[in-house]
Amino acid sequence: MPAFSFHRPRFLRSRRSWPSSRLGIPGRDMNVTPTGASHPSVPRNHIIDHQNSTDRLVADYSNAQPSQVLQPVTSSGFVPPNAIRMPEAPGPAVPEPNLLASSSNHNLIPRQHSDHYSPLPQHQNPAMFNQAQNFTVMGGSFFAGNVTHNDLSSNQFMEKLLEKTIPGAEFDSSARDPPPRCHPGTRLAILDRCLYFIHNCDGMRKMRWVVGAAGVGKSALLQSVVESPKLAASCHASVFFSINGRDDGSEAVVTISYQLAVKSELYRRLIEMEISRDPSLLRSSMAKQFLKFIVEPFLHNPQLNSAGRALIVIDGLDECKNPRTQLELLRLISDLCIEHPSSPLVWLIASRPETHITSFFSRVNVAPAYEKEEIAVDSDEACADVERYLRDKLTEIKKASDSVDPRWPEERDLWKLANAAGGLFAYADTAVRYIDDASVGSPASQLSDVLNVIDDHPTTDVPQEDHPMALLDALYARILSNVPSKVTMNTRKILLALTFDWAGVGPHNFVLLCNWLGMTPDEAYAALNHLRSVLYVPRRDEAYEENLELFHKSFMDYISDFRRSGFSHDIQHDGLQLMAQCAFRVLNEAPDGIDFGDVNFIFSYGTLRRGPGTGGNISVTWPDDEGIGRDDNEMRLGMYRLSIRVVAKGMKRGDPTFQNASCILILSTLFEEYNGLYLPLNLLRNLAFDDSRRQEFMAHGILKQMPVKAVDVSTLKDNKVKLQFRRPATIATNLSDPWYPSCSHKREDKWEEGDDQNWLTFFWLHQCTLCQERLERQLEDWKTRLPDHVVPNFFTSTGYCCVEFRFVDPDDGISEWTYWLRMKLPAEKRKMYRSDV
Repeated sequence: MPAFSFHRPRFLRSRRSWPSSRLGIPGRDMNVTPTGASHPSVPRNHIIDHQNSTDRLVADYSNAQPSQVLQPVTSSGFVPPNAIRMPEAPGPAVPEPNLLASSSNHNLIPRQHSDHYSPLPQHQNPAMFNQAQNFTVMGGSFFAGNVTHNDLSSNQFMEKLLEKTIPGAEFDSSARDPPPRCHPGTRLAILDRCLYFIHNCDGMRKMRWVVGAAGVGKSALLQSVVESPKLAASCHASVFFSINGRDDGSEAVVTISYQLAVKSELYRRLIEMEISRDPSLLRSSMAKQFLKFIVEPFLHNPQLNSAGRALIVIDGLDECKNPRTQLELLRLISDLCIEHPSSPLVWLIASRPETHITSFFSRVNVAPAYEKEEIAVDSDEACADVERYLRDKLTEIKKASDSVDPRWPEERDLWKLANAAGGLFAYADTAVRYIDDASVGSPASQLSDVLNVIDDHPTTDVPQEDHPMALLDALYARILSNVPSKVTMNTRKILLALTFDWAGVGPHNFVLLCNWLGMTPDEAYAALNHLRSVLYVPRRDEAYEENLELFHKSFMDYISDFRRSGFSHDIQHDGLQLMAQCAFRVLNEAPDGIDFGDVNFIFSYGTLRRGPGTGGNISVTWPDDEGIGRDDNEMRLGMYRLSIRVVAKGMKRGDPTFQNASCILILSTLFEEYNGLYLPLNLLRNLAFDDSRRQEFMAHGILKQMPVKAVDVSTLKDNKVKLQFRRPATIATNLSDPWYPSCSHKREDKWEEGDDQNWLTFFWLHQCTLCQERLERQLEDWKTRLPDHVVPNFFTSTGYCCVEFRFVDPDDGISEWTYWLRMKLPAEKRKMYRSDV
């Protein structure tokens, strides 16, 4: 099987530029953190009111005393040293200010405990202002010292430092303008929790990991946190990673350092002195830069340490181009939090659930340093937020357009779009951008295009870059591009298994799926490591209970459309071939059935025969070698049942791959009893007595022969009989129609007078006496005249056999009647008639 390829979308037009937002949701914990690794940020007795939660993020100032309210802060959040003035006359002492006002807004936060936040820990320096009286602090910081702001060397230093940063990575960069933001009224609970954490975190736990699938809105969430007027931080720095030129993790520390230097003259002078002493710092390792630019300035300088907490935001960590760099950065941050709990630095880190990142946060030694915020695609909150976003955006589009009906969009269309989007903001945003694209068509026609995609209507005449989901396709293509070539074969197999129509009877856990595909756990996890942003992959210790799942259906829609993804010319055919290969492999490894003692052999299609084979030759690629207590024979039986299901479903669907002698033998020889609802014997009978393949099935032993004297209609109570009548018009033109008008059963195909007659009907014995009498009359005549005349029969291992009885109408000598009946023979008679089942 060739490795898969995919279409990397051509350069999209500027009107279709990919939104800078990454995709962002609370839900299932994909990788359970060890005990104590995660605690809820918001106390249980704090019930979040989505409508008013933002207003409650700061205290009520109506009763605040003047001494409890800070002076306005500067836009940077830091105050120039010359803002400290000594009064001329003595006066009452002013308490040390709380320096946690937002750097982007002049909101004031009281020192007293609010009804939403607990008081912040005070990072006090006993030596500062000891016994000082009658002075005033202007703004939110107190960095002392004389600073010459127009110093040429300082300007040159900052320019040199800027050259070593990641261009456009800061939250207000022009490269990200306009940046993604949470839509008003959405993500309120998550925003509350993040802001609450920033305000209240203490001790070692000063890192919050925001994790979610591709497209859920993580970048928008972090942007909204940074821009929130309720952000309780004296300053902040940010690194928004992106593969679009912002992915060099080795420059992350300097990027953070530069932003802090812009906002604090004291911090700038500290690192300028360090670099002056050792210019090689700018090309040193990340660990050394982190020590010199982050750890030592904030821990060893009392003024920085006591200036209030500083927020460092790192978004899209998984898009940093080197996984080792990602882990090194996480290690440095977690070590800082654990080894220096008095640090004023708070870290907000967002990423997709990539394997190495998830594994890092699962370490016991990292657990005390962080809390986890997981954004789930399918949560009720996420779906409601997406629905609100779509409703508001379509209303805006309608107001701006003079061409749409005032009643547009219809409520059913909006709900169809919302249901398709689920909780995936990337899907909703892509749809809105397409609908709002006035250069292509009217909003109404554009919405119709999107709804056609949802209904899976073909769009063969639409160029790839103009497809309604082109922006989402670009995201999925980018994710697939990260899959290493050496594992693409296994990745392809897993994706084909996900697209296969199992009709509800597929593998019920991840271990069974891997064994079915013939993959070891190491091979399976390697194949999926780069798809964790679109697939939920169970942890290894939970793989017996959970299965591989899609975060959103749109990924499979993309994979299944060759024009969009280039994944497969005919994905249904490729999936079918893979499933057939897996089923035949398992069944060939147990040609004589299986016998596992007391294991239950009853399943949806019926009851399986036992043995005589042991089934031990069925290969298990993921055995229970980790002591979980699973029986490998139970896994073999699961694979065996799954193989039979695939064959039966393929045969029922009419897939040629499964309508062959081998599959008929499998289904006719491996059961003690059929469940007629799932595997009717009539299905096998119709295939076995196919005239065009009669010689083939005779050669394979599927069809055998028995004397007509063995057919006993009296034993066929409640038997549904198939009857076919044939008579060519060219031979008999004056014969009447032999159909009994009183028959309650119906006939199909041709029976017009003067034309060929070739009709088919089904009737129950003892319910249509006329058709039954004809059958009994002819059988008795044959038994009398030719008792040893052989008739074809199809044996099954259930004891039932199907008999074909064909004769020429004795009245006209031309018409041909064929009856197919089902009868049960005891074991001794089956043996007598050379049945080996």
